[in-house]
Amino acid sequence: MPTYLDGLSVQFYRGIGAKTQYIAPFSEMNFFVGANNAGKSIILNLIKDRLPHQDMRKHKAFTTESTETYRGQEEGSFDVNLGLHVDTFVQHAADLIKSGADREYSNGYFIGGDPRDNLPDIKKIAPLVGFLNVVWCDISSSNPRGIFQNEQVSSELIQCFGHQEWKEICRCLGGVVPRETKDIIKAVLTRLYSQLKFHYPERMLIPAKRQLGAGSEDFDDLSGKGLIKHLSEIQNPDFNERERKNTFDKINEFVRVVTGKPDALLEVPNHRKHLLVHMDNKVLPLWSLGTGIHEVILIAAFCTIHQQKIMCLEEPEIHLHPVLQRKLIRYLQDHTENQYFIATHSAAFIDTPGASVFHVHNDGVQTYVKPAITQGDQRKICDELGYRASDILQANAVIWVEGPSDRIYIKHWLKAFNDRLVEGVHYTIMFFGGGLISHLSVDDDTAISDFIKLRDLNRNIAVVIDSDKNGSRARLKPAVQRLKQEMSKDGGIAWITKGREIENYLPHDQLQNALKKLHPKVYGAPSNGGAYDHAFYFERKVKKSGEDNVYKVGDKVGAATIICSSTDVVDFDVLDLKKRISELAQMIILANNMD
Repeated sequence: MPTYLDGLSVQFYRGIGAKTQYIAPFSEMNFFVGANNAGKSIILNLIKDRLPHQDMRKHKAFTTESTETYRGQEEGSFDVNLGLHVDTFVQHAADLIKSGADREYSNGYFIGGDPRDNLPDIKKIAPLVGFLNVVWCDISSSNPRGIFQNEQVSSELIQCFGHQEWKEICRCLGGVVPRETKDIIKAVLTRLYSQLKFHYPERMLIPAKRQLGAGSEDFDDLSGKGLIKHLSEIQNPDFNERERKNTFDKINEFVRVVTGKPDALLEVPNHRKHLLVHMDNKVLPLWSLGTGIHEVILIAAFCTIHQQKIMCLEEPEIHLHPVLQRKLIRYLQDHTENQYFIATHSAAFIDTPGASVFHVHNDGVQTYVKPAITQGDQRKICDELGYRASDILQANAVIWVEGPSDRIYIKHWLKAFNDRLVEGVHYTIMFFGGGLISHLSVDDDTAISDFIKLRDLNRNIAVVIDSDKNGSRARLKPAVQRLKQEMSKDGGIAWITKGREIENYLPHDQLQNALKKLHPKVYGAPSNGGAYDHAFYFERKVKKSGEDNVYKVGDKVGAATIICSSTDVVDFDVLDLKKRISELAQMIILANNMD
């Protein structure tokens, strides 16, 4: 999937006031998540209606209708600017400098050696010229200029290269070379920014209100009007347009995914009043499968028909079960070539791989948009949206784990065992939470009872918990023993690790190598790696006075990330790992009615 827009800044537009919002970095899939009336649609409207379609430098100014003007205590003129990813900017700079050096050489404008030799590595400036990993540009005039250009002439940038190197860069870019280093850097930045070009495709908006239109209406927007007519045309194209049938075939592939029926087939009847679905040796109108299926196929059809566009979606989750939401996003990622900007109330999108998530909120004065980068930021979104028992209720299968490293391992093992199983689509992994763990650790009967009651919300549930045993004959804690008994009833799964902790399922040298990478200044040698040892402990390189020689606080999450990202191969013959993962996979398969 492409990325056409890398970032936007906006001031005095709709709900955004005097405090400029720098919204970046964008990726192929971008979600704007927030409560009602927070201002999620502002960015979609800005992208759809207020960005010029062609070269930004051809547009001298931006205007806005009165209804789109910010009306607060402090009013001002609408202002919008574009961001370019730092890596793209630096590559642009390197290309310009090399081109200038080639030109100087071919014209003979040099003294001494070849000007193309020993050019400074302009990539060194990358971390110094960006904000939110994006370079910001004012494109309201004929020549783009940097928003933070003057501030960027900092001591760090001056020290990036020597005076002579900056002179060489400036000379390669053409024009007069100033005397002072600071002035040279300003000239370099001005010339680099002025050569930037912004091109992006048509922007389209799929509104929140969508209805499949019948008859002979024209297919001139994305409300659903005229879609049946258009589908009829690509279902049976003329002899010289047979490639259009490929689009219809892709939509049919999605129909099979969302219905879970490998024989499902979409068809447009000759009267064009509705769509038909062939499934299970029956032919039914699409609307009979439920509003959710109807809605999700509508959106998928729009995004399949229109390719290489910037697509803005308003609340795609309407009428959609969270599993359908995730199936839709997965389809858009795998089968379309658009960049997406999606306004949503749904927390189901937060964990979408490779996506950018932005938290939108309004403090009563104006709307704010900020990246939700950390887990804490995403938790705040979930709290604001009321991400509670309903998420457990709607998941096909739930696996409860103690912490984030456990989630990384379980997800990795399930994928290696059966690559058809997708987190967020076929199963959900949730954390106990620190408070519950502490209660379980002291055998709090009330906490245990409350946790067991979660099975009333979803019968397809598993719990994975460390045994904490220090030997094969050691007894489980009463709380863990009770969880094992209660959660195993009626087909539930209680996976109590056979070894001490979940890390004991890993090859010990692999875990220790990861810890060595993470703690190079502290790591000395591995500790014991038996089934009932603390697998992630290691000996210090240098023992400090008053400290234990064993280092006990290694980065569990970091180690899990290194191990699971470095290999797809899993040794399932360790302890009871194969048996346990097989149980989890079977539970998920049954919960999803998978073959």
